[in-house]
Amino acid sequence: MSDLSPILTDFYADHNNHRWLVSHDPVLCCTILMISSRYHLLPGAGGGSRNFFIHHRLWQHCQQLVMRLMFGQEKSSQSKVRNIGTIEALMLMSEWHPRSLHFPPESDGWDFDLTSVPPEPQELEDSSSTNRWLEDMIEPARRSDQMSWMLLGSALSLAHELGIFELDEKKLGYASGYEGFISGEQIKLRRQRVQRLLYVYINQLAWRIGCVSLMPQSLNHAILGRRATKELNQTGDEWLIFMDSWMDLTKLAKSVTDMFFPTVSFARQQLHSGRYIELLDHFRPILDKWKEEHLQVRCM
Repeated sequence: MSDLSPILTDFYADHNNHRWLVSHDPVLCCTILMISSRYHLLPGAGGGSRNFFIHHRLWQHCQQLVMRLMFGQEKSSQSKVRNIGTIEALMLMSEWHPRSLHFPPESDGWDFDLTSVPPEPQELEDSSSTNRWLEDMIEPARRSDQMSWMLLGSALSLAHELGIFELDEKKLGYASGYEGFISGEQIKLRRQRVQRLLYVYINQLAWRIGCVSLMPQSLNHAILGRRATKELNQTGDEWLIFMDSWMDLTKLAKSVTDMFFPTVSFARQQLHSGRYIELLDHFRPILDKWKEEHLQVRCM
């Protein structure tokens, strides 16, 4: 499953480094196990039931770790929750949701629904089919976006706290706790990946759900200004160049969204009048330039 996500490096793919994953990146370790337990069935009798139980317990522990992060309840040990691995874990959870997201939360006895009187059932068939559509399709997608939005906001806050976006090397705290087993180049690579991934994930989700991006405009310009070199002479350079193409596409998509859909009324007016065709013609050469720069060059 790691190949389906651009978040993690291949450092922890080596079994020799698993001890460091368990001892120094507890949130990332638990998140990887939680996601894996949902999509990989255990062999043998009762594998499905054991898989469900293990996933649920791991998700409960992930929630406890996230609560420790939110409330600043850091333990005085080498196992830290405020590190770059936690940022990666939060982004992973925004991509691969737990199973419980699609189930009602556990009742704590204080829900108003326990005392409210349910409305009388409606007899109109059209209304019931509409409600079923909202319940089966729209609401799960909305919950997914809401969860991702909050997780990415927490990841961005922690990134600022650790100095992920700082230019002054003396202010960097993201490497704390990794000395002795992760090289400086590897931790710098993880930092570069986190910068670009947060830019793409937050901006894409923001314009998809119609919210203002959490990343300041100045920070957007700073990240876009740090381009990868064209020479693939270091580990991870190929990934950085790929990520630059994704960032350029995200920037272009943001411009398209701002121009096509500034408001609902404006978008409706453009569709009725047919003026959107002129806007499409405006972006066609820009898309061709992106394709020539990032796709055709790769194929040569």
